Amino acid sequence: MHCIEADRVHEQHWILRAALQCNYHAPVTKMLEEGITVLDSGCGPATWAFEMGETYPRSKFHGIDASCVFPENIKPANVEFVIGNIAKHIPYSDDTFDYVHQRLLFLGLTDSDWVSTLKELYRVLKPGGYIDLAEPNFQGILSAGPSMSSLQTTLFEMSMARDIPPSIATELEDRLLKAGFENPVVRIVDIPLNHNGKIGELLWGDYRHAYINIRPVMAKSNPKFEDAKVYEAHIDKCGEEAKQSKAHLKWYAIYAQKPLN
Repeated sequence: MHCIEADRVHEQHWILRAALQCNYHAPVTKMLEEGITVLDSGCGPATWAFEMGETYPRSKFHGIDASCVFPENIKPANVEFVIGNIAKHIPYSDDTFDYVHQRLLFLGLTDSDWVSTLKELYRVLKPGGYIDLAEPNFQGILSAGPSMSSLQTTLFEMSMARDIPPSIATELEDRLLKAGFENPVVRIVDIPLNHNGKIGELLWGDYRHAYINIRPVMAKSNPKFEDAKVYEAHIDKCGEEAKQSKAHLKWYAIYAQKPLN
C-alpha cells in the first residue's frame, strides 16, 4: 500500500469515528478495559488497532491482512500483526478471540469469500464472543443525481462481473445468522456526502479517491470511462450533484454473538 493510500485509510478511520461517534458497536467496553483478546480482520494500515491498543492497554490486539501494509516497528506493545488471507485461513486456533472487528471489505471479498471468511471468524471466536462488522451501502445513496446513479450502475455491473456482492451491507445480518451467529443488532447511519460540514467534505474526498483508484476495472463495464479525464469529470459532476441534492451514504454497522454452547 502506497503512503498516499495508507494516509487515505487513516483519514477514513477519522471520518468514520467522527460520523459514527464511536470506534465499535458491540457491548465490549468493560471487557476491553479489563483485558481481552481482539482480532482486527482485514486491518490495513492498522489505524483502528493502534487507537484501540492505546485506549485499552490491558487488552491484546491482533491485526491480520493479506499484504504487509501495517507498520512493523513503531507500534503499541499490545498490538501485533500477521499476514494471512482471511477467506482461506486465519492462522489462529479455534476459540482464540473474545471480540472480532472487521470493516470496509465490500470491494475486497467475493460472494464465496464472505461465506468462508465468516466461517473462519466464527471458528476463531470464543463461545459468547462478539463479532462487529461495518460496511457502506454504495448501492443505496439517498438523493443520488443522474451522474451518481450511472456511476452506481457501473459499480453494480463491475461487482457482479467479479462475483462481489454489490449490496453486501444490507446482507450482513442474514449472512451472520447463516454462519451460526446469534442476537444480531443493526445500526444504520446516514452520512452526508459532500455537504453539511467537514465530515461530508472529507467523506466525499475519500469516496472520490476510491472511485479514481478503481477506474481500470470500472472501464471494463463502461468503455467511456477508459478516458481518465472523462472519468474524473464524471466523478466531479457526481460531487456537485451530491452537494446540491444533499446526498447521504447509508452506513451499516452490525454486531452479533457466537452461541455459548
